[in-house]
Amino acid sequence: MSAARPPIPQPTPASKLPPPEVPPSLQQPPPGPVRVVALSPEPGVYAIGIVFKRTYVLSHGQPCRPADEQIPLDPEGAFHEPIAEGVAPSFKSLPEVIALKTGTDVVVQANACSRQPVKWMRAAVRIGQHVHEAAVFGRRFCHWQNGTIVFSDPEPFESLPLRYENAYGGRDLVFEKAVAAEIKQRLAANEYRQMKGTAGALVQANHPLMYPRNRFGKGYIIENRQEAVEGRALPNLERPGDRLTPERIVLGNPFDWDKQPIPIGFDYLDPMSFPRSAMLGFPPPSTREISAAREAAAGMVPPDFYRGSIFTTSPDKISEIVHADASRCASLGLQLPFLRGDEQMLLSGMDAAIPDFIVQLPGEVPVFGLQSGDSSFSQIAPELHTVFVDVPRRVLTLTWAGRMRIAKPLQPGSDLSLTTAAHVRMKRP
Repeated sequence: MSAARPPIPQPTPASKLPPPEVPPSLQQPPPGPVRVVALSPEPGVYAIGIVFKRTYVLSHGQPCRPADEQIPLDPEGAFHEPIAEGVAPSFKSLPEVIALKTGTDVVVQANACSRQPVKWMRAAVRIGQHVHEAAVFGRRFCHWQNGTIVFSDPEPFESLPLRYENAYGGRDLVFEKAVAAEIKQRLAANEYRQMKGTAGALVQANHPLMYPRNRFGKGYIIENRQEAVEGRALPNLERPGDRLTPERIVLGNPFDWDKQPIPIGFDYLDPMSFPRSAMLGFPPPSTREISAAREAAAGMVPPDFYRGSIFTTSPDKISEIVHADASRCASLGLQLPFLRGDEQMLLSGMDAAIPDFIVQLPGEVPVFGLQSGDSSFSQIAPELHTVFVDVPRRVLTLTWAGRMRIAKPLQPGSDLSLTTAAHVRMKRP
């Protein structure tokens, strides 16, 4: 009688295996209001930065008080909920773990609000002598009358989101379809099939036929066609002195986009919108010199905001063309010099019950400390990087950052231990 065969080893189901160990270089600190990050502000120069976020409760005319629940830093960013069917949503937040900025960004999320229906109103932010103001209109549409473009009167409204979807920009889908049809006609069937998937993916993200200053907006028309014009929604938010008109609405050449209105907003500025895109080395195609854009002529960006394209720069020089202001996340007009954190802000037209809502910044400043391995303690001077106001939720967050040089770059995983060793306490000047 033969001996019984030993059982054949069976593989362990993946669900019963322990999770693989995450290497230190890929580990993320737990969510919280403090983070230590590595910096390389210049070639061969190493630094670390402490980023700290403080959450407050808003009260009209009263100093903001610390909230019971402190919101953690957002390392990734997120989009708003869609504002309308078929319209891509703009940014609700952008990554906050950034320790190097050139000033204070002011971001306001709110609605334009009125006590009774109005056809138009103003919404504005005032900080000291600085005023950022938008003209806000009810729903308006384009119409084609005997070959002439006319704008309808604004419809009455009581509340309207101050988001980039309601500012000038967006896409001319009629023109895009015409371009796609022409490409299909010129290509062989197999060539079209090969490129269709890639082209479709690009169209869903960024592409040269979107308005480079605001891919989320409305009112952008390239060709003077009745099907492109009739019934097109017009922007609700406009920059005083740079309004859209029937004579100006048709662009003609998509690369002549610099002639069109500069969108106005209060929310986060899309990193791939112009001029941020150009500061990162990704300039949109244009018939004009990028450095001569109207934003530069108006003083909205530094004269040297554009330093070259990443596509025509050698790899060893790419870090030199990225402008320091590329990290600024506020709308143009709300990118300010460093604030102290005790200023008063006036928000006009953003609360129906309080037409001029006063936000008194709390006037407390963080003191950063970092305990190193040899028990030495370093204090780091803070800078106020972002003032974020959510008017409907009555929430204010201040994001501060400080930096210090180190002798050598951080090793993978060192930011985790340094975040644990970072100390923050609040003080009043």
